Amino acid sequence: MTNDRLKAASSGRNGALDFLKFAASIILVLHHYQQVHNVFIDNGINFYSGHFYWGHLVDLFFLISGFFLLGAVEKITSGQLGFKEYYTHRCVRLLPLVSVTAVIYFLINNYVYFRIMGEYYKARSTGTELILSFLGMQVGWANMEGSHLNPPMWYVSSLLIASVVLYILVYVSAKKKINYVIPVVGLILLSMAGDLFDIELPFFQTCAKRAYIDVSMGLLLAGFLKKHEIKGSKYVFVAVYGIIGAGLYLVALKAERLLFQQYALAFLFFPAIIIFLCSEGAKKLFSGKIWGVLGGASYDTYVLHCLLLLLQRCANKYWNLGLNYGSWITEYLTCAVIFGIGLLAYLFVEPKLRKPAEKAVSLL
Repeated sequence: MTNDRLKAASSGRNGALDFLKFAASIILVLHHYQQVHNVFIDNGINFYSGHFYWGHLVDLFFLISGFFLLGAVEKITSGQLGFKEYYTHRCVRLLPLVSVTAVIYFLINNYVYFRIMGEYYKARSTGTELILSFLGMQVGWANMEGSHLNPPMWYVSSLLIASVVLYILVYVSAKKKINYVIPVVGLILLSMAGDLFDIELPFFQTCAKRAYIDVSMGLLLAGFLKKHEIKGSKYVFVAVYGIIGAGLYLVALKAERLLFQQYALAFLFFPAIIIFLCSEGAKKLFSGKIWGVLGGASYDTYVLHCLLLLLQRCANKYWNLGLNYGSWITEYLTCAVIFGIGLLAYLFVEPKLRKPAEKAVSLL
């Protein structure tokens, strides 16, 4: 099983983008470490309460997911990929580990964490939330409430709903013989209008709109790079593009406009980073198999990290460990342990969870 994982990690992957996913997952663990433990690091980087809101890196994950959606979109356009195969493939990839983690989180938060800490983390986890997590519908779908069961999993449910909406747009476009780019751009503009006018509806909540914008932008970026080769002096324009994005982000940051910070990153800065990492030089620099493994483990780390942080709080109080959460040593050591567990889950646990999921899907 491990050999299969290692082979998959080295077959046709972009090691530079895997490095980006690895780095982003590490930063998000540090971000939530400081949030969960409510600490401010005096002699280090503040990933939660600092000037830069590192939670924006989730938008980068959405962009990368959309970027790799191009192959599926091309098959949908040519009639080679139906909805069942398209959607179940994503569910089998994303939901098995989410489901197992949801059960553990439910039990830990409602019983272990509550008994040791005297309170629930954020709120009591409910059976309804547990069922929605199994279905990949934690937030953004028909339910109007945010979920308190493994909170970071809003990313997974938002990614799935964005995948469904994009399939519909691409399928209808193919039937009507319209370039799918037109309705996809329309989805971006509609979602931005929903943000600006604060429209919250089922299938059109904040999390879903965020996914629509970012995943669509990643898809359009992949289509652009397939048609237009970027090399030589053209990277100067890419650099300027990214610098403009960074500048607009800083302006929005100073004005405390969180939404426009997100747009500056999603439309300008992050795409520029992805373009640079798709260059031949970047691919050669990150050509080692290790980046495929670390990039693959980034998802497992993201799914597990909040649960592991709650367990750390429980262990610290139950055994009187006296951990200093405000110490950068404790922070980075915790991050290393969490990623190590995520890596083990990627190599040994997730493949075993995926097999029964694949069998279940084959019966549909």
